[in-house]
Amino acid sequence: MPRADLSEHLVHWIKGETEADAFAVLRKIVSEQRLLGGNGFIRDGYICVCFTEAPESAFHQILGRYRPFGIRVSKKWLFAQGGRPVIYSSANEYELIPETLRWRFVRYEPNAEPPIDFSWEREWRIHTNELLLPPEEVTVVVPHENYAHELEAEHFYHEHERITFLQAAWGELAAFEKEQPFAYGLSVLPQPV
Repeated sequence: MPRADLSEHLVHWIKGETEADAFAVLRKIVSEQRLLGGNGFIRDGYICVCFTEAPESAFHQILGRYRPFGIRVSKKWLFAQGGRPVIYSSANEYELIPETLRWRFVRYEPNAEPPIDFSWEREWRIHTNELLLPPEEVTVVVPHENYAHELEAEHFYHEHERITFLQAAWGELAAFEKEQPFAYGLSVLPQPV
């Protein structure tokens, strides 16, 4: 169903005190080709990797704890890996949720003082210590074109160093070794008008 508030994708947005901090984390994720799970704000300490299905164009309209650097995957792919939407519910209903699903719980109490409502995040989680990021399933999201160029330039610098090392170590045996392309698709967020 085509609607502006729906997406076929999910994004893991990156936290950081500054854009530079968040970009450093993104570079590490791209280098390691994985997302590490965490348990921040997750009741009972379940380790999960978190995503949002909120449209990219709307998510950063209010500056919060996330920066506009992210990892985008399809809902279908994450669902096949075991990812699911969270269960928004009150704290007194937590015990009613089967233990095998409690990793999905997010407290929602709009009548509390102050209200507790994170439903705007439209969160999805996958219960795992790490999520490997196959290049064919992932797009790296950045706020400006210069970050995309920097990621690619850094990749090709390391590829050049790798080839140079192999040629020095193996001589003619490394002659057929070629620089590998940047593994992920890149997407630059549209700039607000």
